[in-house]
Amino acid sequence: MCGTKRRGKTVLLALVAAMAAFLGPSLTVRALPVGAGRVAGGNQIVAVAGKNVAITRAQLEQAIARYKEKSGKASLTKSEMTGILEDLLRRGLLLQTAAVKAYKKDPAVRAKLKDYEDTLIVARWAEDQIRTQVQVSGKEARTYYEKNLPQFRTPPRVKASYILLRTKDEAEMVQKKLKEGQDFAQLAKQYSIDLPTGQRGGLIGTISESKKPSSLGKVLFLLAKDQVSEIIPTRAGFAIFKADELYAPGFKPYDDVANDIRQQLFRKKARDSFKRIVQNLEKNADIKIDKDCLAKIEKNLQKAQAGSEGQEKTARVVSNK
Repeated sequence: MCGTKRRGKTVLLALVAAMAAFLGPSLTVRALPVGAGRVAGGNQIVAVAGKNVAITRAQLEQAIARYKEKSGKASLTKSEMTGILEDLLRRGLLLQTAAVKAYKKDPAVRAKLKDYEDTLIVARWAEDQIRTQVQVSGKEARTYYEKNLPQFRTPPRVKASYILLRTKDEAEMVQKKLKEGQDFAQLAKQYSIDLPTGQRGGLIGTISESKKPSSLGKVLFLLAKDQVSEIIPTRAGFAIFKADELYAPGFKPYDDVANDIRQQLFRKKARDSFKRIVQNLEKNADIKIDKDCLAKIEKNLQKAQAGSEGQEKTARVVSNK
């Protein structure tokens, strides 16, 4: 019932070199003839390569969506969009070759395709089931907010500005001007060596008090509103801080967090719903597990992990010599 198969490491250098040579130059993408590919909806053809490769609008939009998700980008440049289209065309051209087509019959490839297909089907089914069964009302979200109010606490905050000087003598000169009543913002613009904040009148921004305050926090949260600090030595020079505004601790308004609460409650309900569905299936299933096989797999995994850790340790020792 249980069998193991060991594979050596695949040498990828030749493959990488071949792919680099293939993917290096950009494809020459010519405009489609006027009127070509004009099909309604997502079946509209965006690009073709020869007679057998056609990329539809739906395919391109799906590829763009995947790229955005992986890269975290909200929008793409024209160059990036063209690159995605070229990748789709290259893939289409490769899939037309006899050598690549032969892999469709490879048992390992077919097994992976079946596994992916099964995973996709189950995920889509679960999504549809959960969407119809799981709802989060405004009342539930409001109740959660009120019962868990400490989660939405906002700590004390201070809106701060500073002037950074190169030497202590320069800092003492600026502090003397401050004590004489000269404007902090104007002095920051004139003397601060931190040019970006200096142009803003020394404004750093709003800083929240933390359980482990930084050295900056320890200074700022001891100041009263509009109070100026003593000269503080820093790695960049000598600084003088000012507390522009003080904000007492409070709580985030419900409207600011309502959407996050709904999403959190939905995820929990979805997990619970899926768990119930699976448990009902398990009750009626005659599940049997080959414990000996499972133990062998676990043992092999432990050996592989130990070997990997040993190689990493050796590599570190060699690199430190």
